[in-house]
Amino acid sequence: MNIKNTFFILVFIPILLYGDIIISPDSLPSTAKEFLRNNFQAQISLVQRDKNSYEVYLSDGTELEFDIDGSWKEIESKILPINVDILPSNLAAIIKNEFPNVPLKEIDKKINYYKIKLVNGFELVIDFNGTILYKGIDD
Repeated sequence: MNIKNTFFILVFIPILLYGDIIISPDSLPSTAKEFLRNNFQAQISLVQRDKNSYEVYLSDGTELEFDIDGSWKEIESKILPINVDILPSNLAAIIKNEFPNVPLKEIDKKINYYKIKLVNGFELVIDFNGTILYKGIDD
């Protein structure tokens, strides 16, 4: 094996297997493209794909992570608030009732609950049935 082949194996194979690769927004799964089209007005600035997920960066500073099948996992916005109606209607209604007129800044969708950060510094953990598991100040 020559030096060029060894270099390729040591440098590029790990990047291909484990590293983020920049891809075209058109390469996103249709589920992710539809979710973005229905919920965000900003343009897609960058899409990265790794072994298990896609990371999407929008022109308004919003960052999203999708599973490899296109289901969203995380949404974070450092500038604009996240619309609470992205959540299932039963959960959106609970949050609107508990925190009227308080925008969301981050949502992490887990296996059976959501971890939600609000712009006022509160953090909620709420299960898919609408039971608030935790409500407190974000550390």
